Amino acid sequence: MLVIKMALKNLFRYKRRTIITSAAIAVGLVFYILMDSLLLGWYGSTERQYIDYEVASGRIVKKSWWEEKDRLPLSRSIENTGEITSLLDNLGINYTPRTEFKADLIFYKDPFPEDGVYPTRVVAIDPEQDGEIFKLADSIDHEHSRGEFLSVGNEGIIVGNALADKLHIEVGYPIRLQFPGKLGYQEILDTRVIGIVKTEAHLVNLNGVFITMDTADYYLEMAGAVTGYAIKVPAGRKGSARLKELERGLPEEYRILGYEEIAANFMAMKQMEDSFVSLFIFFIFVIAAVGVSNTMMMAIFERRREIGMLRAQGFTDRKIQLMFFMEAGGIGVIGTTAGLFLGALANIPLVEIGMNYGALLQAEGDFIDFGSMVIDSYMKGVWSAQSFFNGGFLAILVSSLAAYFPTHRMLKKSIPDNLRM
Repeated sequence: MLVIKMALKNLFRYKRRTIITSAAIAVGLVFYILMDSLLLGWYGSTERQYIDYEVASGRIVKKSWWEEKDRLPLSRSIENTGEITSLLDNLGINYTPRTEFKADLIFYKDPFPEDGVYPTRVVAIDPEQDGEIFKLADSIDHEHSRGEFLSVGNEGIIVGNALADKLHIEVGYPIRLQFPGKLGYQEILDTRVIGIVKTEAHLVNLNGVFITMDTADYYLEMAGAVTGYAIKVPAGRKGSARLKELERGLPEEYRILGYEEIAANFMAMKQMEDSFVSLFIFFIFVIAAVGVSNTMMMAIFERRREIGMLRAQGFTDRKIQLMFFMEAGGIGVIGTTAGLFLGALANIPLVEIGMNYGALLQAEGDFIDFGSMVIDSYMKGVWSAQSFFNGGFLAILVSSLAAYFPTHRMLKKSIPDNLRM
């Protein structure tokens, strides 16, 4: 108890020094909380976009198709669809087929401003099943969407609103799709735009071109084959168990693609951002450690005779070290408390309003296009108890440990040396 009283008394002996050091810890902690809040919000938003519009819980494809995924090879399609659907039905897993292929979107002057060709990726969907897995069908009701959604027997196409704005497409405009079929022959589909959709997924808005599965089956000469099945399982252990059962039941030539594999570009960027945050945190706590260590070094040097007297009166080195650890930890507690409070206050507008990240990069619209990666231009933060706990715990721990070296150095001297200094 005496050690605790002495540590608290010494903590407020040099008020200005304690306040300055605590403020440095608090500022670093606030920056960490805000940065982590924004990045977690971005990760969550982007992940939801992929899951709701492209990935779901996973995708079944042929291994050979995935090895050549950049070409979207129709020759590597799933032909024995009955085998896959029977397995999925037996396991009670919801699914929907999708076929992806490359095509040239060709348009002509009148009604378009000029003639042109736009290379794109077309996704063929089953209008009746796709809505059970993805949110594309619901997007036609968005206030910025127009036209109608795909239906069986309709050879029209729907496109993303950003793509429509880029190419000056309107509902009803004629479009020609030219593409190689499964057998390698060039095919042409003359059709019309029946819908323009605004979704929560910027990649869909920017590049999305969709037709019905029966239209693709006929013009691509697929004979019922598809390039993959998107599947959806419940979250948690039950869903994981279903996926393991499915993996065991699939023939050797197939594989289940997870979110991390399909969204490889996003995951690479996420890892880069995580590395940056880790480095940022490291520097924050190095600065905090140096600040606390410097403060404790001055405090210990100024109390060198006091330390000698305590040792002469029978105080063990361990008790003296504990006293200074508690004093340094007290500085960490003050800085952490202030940092967590200010961080929470500063995070409220980030969660409720967000930050216009696009304006910082002078980007227009609601997304920023990095080529292989499209992100929200308007980012919102999230509340993360783990960020507050980790930041607070590390700040106090680093502050406490920062007292070790100056204390250890002083206690290496003899008692007469402490008294003579």
